[in-house]
Amino acid sequence: MIEKDISFGSEGRYNLKKGIDILSEAVGSTLGASGRTVIIEDQFGTPHVTKDGVTVANSIVLSDPVENLGVSILRQASQKTASEAGDGTTTSCVLAKAIIDRCFDEIEMIDNVTQAKEGIEQAAKDVASILQKNKKEVTKASLVEVATISANGDTYLGNMIADAYDKVGKDGVVTMDESSTNEDYTEVTNGTRIKKGYGTPFSVNNLRKRTVEFQNPLIVISDTKIDMHERLHFAFEASIKQKRPLLIISELDDRVKLFITQNINKKNLTANFITPEGIGIKRFELLEDLCLMTGARIISELSGDSAQNIDSSYLGSCKTMISDINETILVFEAEENPKKLETIEWLTNEIKLTKNKSDKWHLKDRLSKLAGGVATIKLAGNSDVELKEKKDRDDDSIHATKAALEEGIVAGGGAALLNTTKKKNRKKAPRSSSDSFKTGYNIVFDALSEVFMKIVENSGEDPKPVYKVCMAGRLNYGYDVKNKKFTDMYKAGIIDPFKVTKNAVLNAASVAGVILTTSCVVSNKRIKKEEINKN
Repeated sequence: MIEKDISFGSEGRYNLKKGIDILSEAVGSTLGASGRTVIIEDQFGTPHVTKDGVTVANSIVLSDPVENLGVSILRQASQKTASEAGDGTTTSCVLAKAIIDRCFDEIEMIDNVTQAKEGIEQAAKDVASILQKNKKEVTKASLVEVATISANGDTYLGNMIADAYDKVGKDGVVTMDESSTNEDYTEVTNGTRIKKGYGTPFSVNNLRKRTVEFQNPLIVISDTKIDMHERLHFAFEASIKQKRPLLIISELDDRVKLFITQNINKKNLTANFITPEGIGIKRFELLEDLCLMTGARIISELSGDSAQNIDSSYLGSCKTMISDINETILVFEAEENPKKLETIEWLTNEIKLTKNKSDKWHLKDRLSKLAGGVATIKLAGNSDVELKEKKDRDDDSIHATKAALEEGIVAGGGAALLNTTKKKNRKKAPRSSSDSFKTGYNIVFDALSEVFMKIVENSGEDPKPVYKVCMAGRLNYGYDVKNKKFTDMYKAGIIDPFKVTKNAVLNAASVAGVILTTSCVVSNKRIKKEEINKN
């Protein structure tokens, strides 16, 4: 057993905060259109230049164990924002630090930390509802603007990404890869999105993006729960024999999941498993559509399939599979399947005839999955360093654009959060609540301006006078750091995805609540160099 160090009370919280401060400062320097670059040295001494908050956050490890726990807590929260909304790591970090700073400043006013935590959480929910009220739908022009801003002001990349979404539509998929030439270009192929992510993190093979990525995998599809790993023996055997990864789309018994995970760990198997979408007959229809695209045969009790008659003829495949914690993307070769085209035509007609809203939604969902395309943006660079930095920005921009398409946009440059603090919008804590609850509640609203302040600071301006002018202005009034002028952020095309901003606030509040209510920190004891040398 590893020996532990224990820190109690304010000492533990203070050291956790030190780690949070360090991570937030490093990540916060990349925030906004004038965000600075960060140079990261890898384990081999190779420099990596980036403006990507996720990359910076993932690179920081501190020698002090408690401070490093603070880094880990904040990193997990920011990663959660990124996984839920595709972007927002930096905003989460800056907000979390701002809320925690104010908690420490007001600690003497907080008699009950649990109630203060509840106040923080309620305020975050109220901020989210204000943002929801003030958001706008996406237009083609605003899509370009979101993509450009998330690509750190790179208009060229922004237009490429917006163009890609324009080609595949709202329900289509946009991914990124390295170019096989010296030029950037976009390749559109057949593909589909399954709204289910990987079944185990042990399958993850792209650690930077936290995704499972397979080329030319074999695919098993079943609408019947598989309760014995022996029933998948034919698939395991084919995967190992053909040296191809395996994707299992089925409900699995926990023992089967454990068997697969153990063999992944032993490197006997390269596999990913995901739960199918839908329930009942709707699930069956969605899986049948997947069979049309993959060439697989569905394993189903409805078809009378048993373990004895299932063999490699049931296996399908695809060109590429990308799976994260939330969804799985399958990319196929360009050739068209006549049965697939017939189904698309039938679905199109049925949608027109169907009056039931639930049935119509299901038919539209099936159609979007079958008819959807995948646009892959191929990026080139003059050096590995340049290409990595470019890919980081492109990845952020793709996800932010997707988030904007899904849930709309808010004023950018920190203006949306400033809006929530203005008298017209700002909510107050319930009168009946405790003083500690009110303190926690007000702390969140007081901290929201920090994102705006950091963006202005990164541009080289003094944020305080700029803040005063913006607070005195109308809603959506902000500061264009590139052109050094005050403006309506919507009209200037400075916008952020609502989903990103909302999740950043909620996750930042969650971190602050954890730190505030921590009374004891138990960390692994570090052995000092002198002790190692002695031994």
